[in-house]
Amino acid sequence: MIRGAVLLGLLGLAAAGSAAADSDHLGAATPASTQAILADSIAYRTKVTDNNLMGVTITNYGFIGNNFVSRTPSMEYPLGTAYEHLVRGGLWFGAQAVDDSGAFIGVVCGTVDGRQGSSAQQATEYTPASPTIQVRSALINSRDYSPKAVSEQDYLGDYSDRPARRAADNTENHRPMGILVHQENYAWSFSDYAHLVIFHYEIKNLGPPLANAWVGLYMELASGLKSGYSAWPPTSSTGGGLGGWFNKKWMVYEDSLRLLREHYCVGLPIPGGCNLSLVPAWAGVKVLGTGPEPIDTKQVTLAAWKWEPGSDVRDEDTERYALMSTGTIQDFSTVDLLPGSGDPVEVIATGPFPQINPGEKISVDFAFVGGAQPEDIQRHARLAQRAFDRNYKVPVPPPSPRLKVIAHNNALDLYWDDSPEFVADSTSSIPLDLEGYRVYVGEDRNDLQRIAQFDLATPPHDTTGFNTGFGAVQHDTLMDGIHYKYRYRIPSLKNGFKYFCAVTSYDLGTSEIESLESGISQNKTLAIPGPAPGEKAKGTVYVFPNPYRVEAKWDQGRQVRDHYLWFTNLPERCMLRIYTLSGDLVFQTHFVGADYHGDSARGVFDPASELDVESPTLSGTTFAWDMITGQGQAAATGLYLYSVEDESTHKTTVGKFLIVKSDREGF
Repeated sequence: MIRGAVLLGLLGLAAAGSAAADSDHLGAATPASTQAILADSIAYRTKVTDNNLMGVTITNYGFIGNNFVSRTPSMEYPLGTAYEHLVRGGLWFGAQAVDDSGAFIGVVCGTVDGRQGSSAQQATEYTPASPTIQVRSALINSRDYSPKAVSEQDYLGDYSDRPARRAADNTENHRPMGILVHQENYAWSFSDYAHLVIFHYEIKNLGPPLANAWVGLYMELASGLKSGYSAWPPTSSTGGGLGGWFNKKWMVYEDSLRLLREHYCVGLPIPGGCNLSLVPAWAGVKVLGTGPEPIDTKQVTLAAWKWEPGSDVRDEDTERYALMSTGTIQDFSTVDLLPGSGDPVEVIATGPFPQINPGEKISVDFAFVGGAQPEDIQRHARLAQRAFDRNYKVPVPPPSPRLKVIAHNNALDLYWDDSPEFVADSTSSIPLDLEGYRVYVGEDRNDLQRIAQFDLATPPHDTTGFNTGFGAVQHDTLMDGIHYKYRYRIPSLKNGFKYFCAVTSYDLGTSEIESLESGISQNKTLAIPGPAPGEKAKGTVYVFPNPYRVEAKWDQGRQVRDHYLWFTNLPERCMLRIYTLSGDLVFQTHFVGADYHGDSARGVFDPASELDVESPTLSGTTFAWDMITGQGQAAATGLYLYSVEDESTHKTTVGKFLIVKSDREGF
């Protein structure tokens, strides 16, 4: 199904453009392209890479990113921080072609200069050739496990430049060359691999011969703090003190790495005028290689220009082909490309591929990479290159175990299985080379702290200095048909607060490769402590904080719909009703503890932002009320009464709580 925000764009309901809004890159798609898209009966699909730190929206129609149609990651790095780095991108393929009308120069574009907030489907000249984006994983504990998988998270999709489509902001009708693109994305969660996502393109010629082909990525790299804007897409009027999103791009190209990187920068001089700490990371794209002819037989082009939708110097295929096929590198020191005064977009391309005959295919690989400092993104770029050079056969740690978390009063119990102990490592002289497990917890999703470690103590598994054995956590338990062999309790936690926890596996390492540890994201779990059934005396319901004063500690600085308070020690099945002091019913809900996962309160769990975890684990007796009445209004300051009717005993518990101004902000 087409996502809601995208559907609004298709129907022409995106923010209307105006001369005043051009600096914010706002505008709507043209009616002609809207009609063309609505006439298609093709399944347009998107997915977000969410198993590591590089969250990128990928599609089965050649578009990259989400064009800021929603706050879900476009190219968010590190994932979960709200630092965005890409408005939109897309695959460009250009060649000298021929059809029934004769010879021509063609370029098919995944996107061109366009306005944020408009539909990505409108922006592409590609048409999906696969109804879904296939998901595979090399992790044996993944529901998407496949022995054919390359990485921990593979995405596979297909698209074509047929039938002919005229995309938004294109003034020229597309002339198909007859290509079919197979796109594969690879992502890993461990070590430095967590900072990159691979784009592998295989382009097959289904038409007449193609000559002097070039393959490139168009990108509108632009970094900013997504959470700093009260409305979306971002504008200068919704950014508080941040101002507009654009014209703040510090671009650097490193020829030795074929790496284009970008950093947020308010203005000159660089770096003194940049305010680098607002968006502290670098992000960019690297050309990895080509096939079947190697990259050293090709040239690399980096073209850049000031963003200008509909420009008459880039609105024809001959002009776009000329841009991507020069074999030269753009100088970013010109006024139009500098932070503060410039607003660059870029195409990085490689070629030429002299001849692609009917039925033949070529391949080009890119890596999207990030890093805190230049040396970090450079290191991650080199790692991506090594992975490509080895055909993505990378040394891997044992997989993380299957993990189940049980919430208790001021504690969490972590149960995990022993499946990593039976996964062989073909790169080690000791095939079953698992050394131990590490336990992590943290209130920040991207800053979990290691709180425990357990490793084998018998040769050859006695080399790391801990040698604790697994006896302290041995606890055979059968739950949901899974045999969990170990348990660890995390005590002294705060009820009602969100905690992220994980258990990783690590191996012995070899003389050539250091000990590797599985990625925290593989089984990272969001859990909220609270009294489990039977841990507190029945018949007493607790509300906290009581009184609720403006904001609780867990929701400070959030918008009104992100706020909540807790009811706990509820019966496992009950009816909760909330009244004003005068007896007016303002809210009611049927509570089933076994099925409740915080879905009543956006502040507890928001699927749009919590991409890398499932809905939270709760104790079975706790319910979060977002202080929004049944009529959709924010609860006012005042004293409230509640009643809880136990469905099993039909006994009713009553009580009261105080709200002192639920919020100072708007919805």
